Amino acid sequence: MTTATRSSQIPARAVYDRFPLSSLADLARSATMVLSLGLAVLIAAGCGEQRRDSGPAPSRRVVLLGFDGVDPDLVEQWRDKLPNISKMMDAGTFRRLQTTTPPASCTAWSSFTTGLNPGGHGIFDFILRDPKTYLPDRTGAVSHPAEYRFGMFLKKPETFTSTMSGQAFWTVADRAGKRSVVLRVPCIYPLEELEHGYEQGGLGVPDMRGSEGTFHYWSSDLSPRDAADPDLGGKVLSLANAKKVETVIEGPTNPLSESHERLTVALKLEAAGKDALNIEVAGRSETVEVGRWSDWFRIGFQVTPLSTLHGMARFRVLEVEPNLRLYLSPINHDPADPAIVLTQPPSYSKELQRAVGDFKTVGWNHETWGLNEERIDEEAFMQDIWSTFRETEAITMHELEDKKTELLISVFVETDRTAHMMYRLMDPEHPAYDQALAARYGDSIQKTYQRMDEIVGKVVAKLGLNDVLLIISDHGFHSWRRGFNVNSWLIEQGFMTLKGGAKSTERKFLQDVDWSKTQAYALGVGGIYINQQGREGKGIVKAGKEAERVAADIASRLRKVVDPKTSRPVVSEVYLAKDTWKGGRLADGQDMQIGMVPGYRVSSATPLGGAPEGLFEDNKKKWSGDHATSQTSVTEGILLSNLKVGPKSAEDSPSILDLAPTILTLLGVPVPPQYDGRALAVTTATGGQ
Repeated sequence: MTTATRSSQIPARAVYDRFPLSSLADLARSATMVLSLGLAVLIAAGCGEQRRDSGPAPSRRVVLLGFDGVDPDLVEQWRDKLPNISKMMDAGTFRRLQTTTPPASCTAWSSFTTGLNPGGHGIFDFILRDPKTYLPDRTGAVSHPAEYRFGMFLKKPETFTSTMSGQAFWTVADRAGKRSVVLRVPCIYPLEELEHGYEQGGLGVPDMRGSEGTFHYWSSDLSPRDAADPDLGGKVLSLANAKKVETVIEGPTNPLSESHERLTVALKLEAAGKDALNIEVAGRSETVEVGRWSDWFRIGFQVTPLSTLHGMARFRVLEVEPNLRLYLSPINHDPADPAIVLTQPPSYSKELQRAVGDFKTVGWNHETWGLNEERIDEEAFMQDIWSTFRETEAITMHELEDKKTELLISVFVETDRTAHMMYRLMDPEHPAYDQALAARYGDSIQKTYQRMDEIVGKVVAKLGLNDVLLIISDHGFHSWRRGFNVNSWLIEQGFMTLKGGAKSTERKFLQDVDWSKTQAYALGVGGIYINQQGREGKGIVKAGKEAERVAADIASRLRKVVDPKTSRPVVSEVYLAKDTWKGGRLADGQDMQIGMVPGYRVSSATPLGGAPEGLFEDNKKKWSGDHATSQTSVTEGILLSNLKVGPKSAEDSPSILDLAPTILTLLGVPVPPQYDGRALAVTTATGGQ
């Protein structure tokens, strides 16, 4: 595996409970760490790490707003409900923005960040497989555990390296002396240090458990045995059915425990009538009514008498009688006192918290897992969407007030998360469509677009006369009605063989594959790999012409797949690696990528190497919209601007690869020669440059 050279000494984990492929320990700030670093902390605090440049305001700023997953077809459909965007479409620019192959968020945002195609930056998927073991791991931040002396004294803090190659374009601008603020751009963790700028981490920042976002769920109608079922999702615990209950919140792994036990905090619950619950954590209590999110609870996990890891989370009381049911959001690192680096400089998170109040810090910052596992309902999910929207807006507007930065980037992900979870309620053909729920929440995606429009209007009002506003999305969206079991298809077609000649398996991670008789396997969202000699641990296909022949055969057959239930074709395109990507990381990617027609995605079992019975399945989950396995050319994002922006030819569509060189050109910074995109022309409505 090739990794980028950038690293950051961050006391955190990049492995995830929901993707349990590693058992690395969380770093505790031990008493020795506090003492040994105390002087440095005091010096930094004394200086305040206040690096705000005091120079003159720039004559022109570049402001880029990212709205993850906004679909151009829906923008056009709802244009009359988006007045601020509609004005920009008339007076400035509205173009479809070509995305990456595959049109997955981390792939596309990595291309936005680095100016490179996936073959250059190496983020082809949410997973990066080890060809020797066939096991998948997450792309992004790779954790290197802390080292302790005598099992107590910190010798070396945990460090991170990134699987993404390349350098963020705002780092290029920073080296040229340009001042920037970069907020929640996905998949850039760990953050690069800037001399003149500030960064807030987005997707990729772990929660307190080191996961992507693990919720807690307590219920008195679950036995301890039932609660231990790993298929239930989240951390599920059984409660006694009583008026007063004592339980625990499970936090990060104790780094001083050889058995990797988790640190816990006592949780006391007491019924306050039939529809409210008194919740007490660490001496602080709040009475929370059924159907309401609590205020933030600060939760401290004590490692030693002088070392505590600080987090915060919110409760949702689901029911008090007849059964007690309680939900706790993923535990965020406390931005006012984080145990990991959430921002660059590290003190920036505290500065933001003082300026705008508490805000979520975990990268995946919405309750999609809780809703998908049906631990919370649509109302709880959408309330969380609106509150998180407000948090990101507050930080964005706070930074927009600072006139001293040449570049401001802020990414909102609520449009994407809502589309993932609520698409079923605007698609009557979806297997999970519910007419009653559609009457209440069928316009949820539209409302997030309207909220986007409100934010655009507020930002436009703050722009200077010469400022450039760019608004982008990384990809579009489609309904996901049916799942395709790719490994099951490979078995049916004779490209994969299971041990004992079985036709299917319930186990993931390709555990039951007979590699001596297997030519290809699927991992991730649409990736297929040839079991190649000299590359895979047990490869049987010779590299070169034989591997190309197998890939071409698979691609040809995939294009002919028809769903017997709908009589519709399923695969619209198969992208072969050698024809799709280029660069030094090409060897780390899949040998081919499936592009499926709208309505289809690879099944939920496929990304982790599953091969269940049957080729197709109805998607009855609430995660009902997707994009990652879709055909690239019909999953475009958007490009909006207050100025005229685009290629010289109207037929030549702009690409997400073009943003990095375009912004650097606007800032007057030379464009690195290795970029795959090209700078777009930016002109006023009257033709001025």
